[in-house]
Amino acid sequence: MSLLLVTLSTLPLMADKFVKDPEPAILEVRYTRHEVTDTTKRDLRFFDEETRLRIGNTKSLFCSVQHMWRDSIMAVDPSTYWEMERASFEKDPREHDRTALQRSGRYWCTIYKNYPEGKLTETAYFDMEYWKYVEDWEKPSWEITDDTKDILGYQCFKAETDYRGRHWTAWFTPEIPIEEGPWKLCGLPGLILEAYDPHHDYSFTANAVFTNPTLQVGYLGYKDRRGYSNVTRDKFFNNWWKYKNSNFAAKIRAAFGVGPKTTTTKKSVPNYDKEETDYPHDL
Repeated sequence: MSLLLVTLSTLPLMADKFVKDPEPAILEVRYTRHEVTDTTKRDLRFFDEETRLRIGNTKSLFCSVQHMWRDSIMAVDPSTYWEMERASFEKDPREHDRTALQRSGRYWCTIYKNYPEGKLTETAYFDMEYWKYVEDWEKPSWEITDDTKDILGYQCFKAETDYRGRHWTAWFTPEIPIEEGPWKLCGLPGLILEAYDPHHDYSFTANAVFTNPTLQVGYLGYKDRRGYSNVTRDKFFNNWWKYKNSNFAAKIRAAFGVGPKTTTTKKSVPNYDKEETDYPHDL
């Protein structure tokens, strides 16, 4: 077995040392997360990414499968990651460049429910910085209907809520009596297996449920050595909004001396928003 394969096979055990306040996982759910990036062209401007909800007895985390994989490799053995990147580039440079976002993941947020106790923590990377905020854990208030459908062999019931600026529809199964779900959605008498807003600008669809996985649930400290900008929730989202309205190419050029030249300093307001929209949109 090659050194690369040995490193990858032992990575989960090595990465455990970066997990703070760990506890055994009792469930892991894989969801396809769908995000529309231009609401005027919903059929063209979107991306799908595999995400995971890892649930313990007292807390949970939700993040991108691909990005968690990349972060864990970079934390344990960066040389292995760059060796894989080099091999991929040498094999097919065009394919390597085309699939760059697929390898690292486009969803760079991690959400921790009940961590710290009674709180919700979110971390993210945007605008060339790592960000973190902690807020009170506010659960949605749901209205459950009599509508049912089958998802992954589980009987699911429909529920609806207005939460953080959007209306959400969720399908949950009492057959898995855990009040959890993707992103910040939770609080139903069963696991949420599907959720979406009215236009499906954001949606989460479960494609696998793993019971009693041999995994740890805790705070992922892979990036702590780089340091986070600790801000309030409003500041976190307002900074994201400003970033989406800024001329990112100009920032890259100013910071590194590379990038396309442009005379504009501001983009038009993006035709989409975050999953939650109830924050100050100051520009």
